Amino acid sequence: MKIRFMGKYNNDPSSLPKGEMVEGSNRIKKIDNLAVLTIVMTVLSCVFLYVLGMLLIDIFGKELLSKAGVFAVFMSLACNIVHEYIHAICFKEESYIYIGNGLLFAMSPEHMTKNRYLFMLLLPFLVLGVIPFVTGLLFYYSPLAIFGVISMVPCSGDLYMALSALFQVPAKGKIYLYDMINYWYV
Repeated sequence: MKIRFMGKYNNDPSSLPKGEMVEGSNRIKKIDNLAVLTIVMTVLSCVFLYVLGMLLIDIFGKELLSKAGVFAVFMSLACNIVHEYIHAICFKEESYIYIGNGLLFAMSPEHMTKNRYLFMLLLPFLVLGVIPFVTGLLFYYSPLAIFGVISMVPCSGDLYMALSALFQVPAKGKIYLYDMINYWYV
């Protein structure tokens, strides 16, 4: 496995690394326009943040505004690059990290099983979001819960893509990315 940080994405899907296109593969139906997807994910992220934020306010109240709480917000924002590296380490072959349209994203033209694809998408959500959030709630430690909630927000796109694959790809299907479009085949 080799991870390459590629810098700014030029918004040209044909410039991305490509693997083999499989004849007869099916397109995973989703929003393919990166600008539109960014807007939709931003709105969903705001709703997600509002709901979980209200939960934190109910549980922790003014503790959220402590120095430790503010530090947790900044740490979770700094972990956005860690989020992409967690995706990238899930690929067996070479993977690439780009910055584009206000997003960071990891990609690889590698073909992977549906289960591994779902694991790759959901791992940052679990490691940076759910585990710290639940741990913070269980031990009544607001900075950890705040870190988890803020870290879940950038996962909205991953959750969207995971749900798309979950409901469209058969259990034994394989998934790959070609020109920023996800395809599946059996």
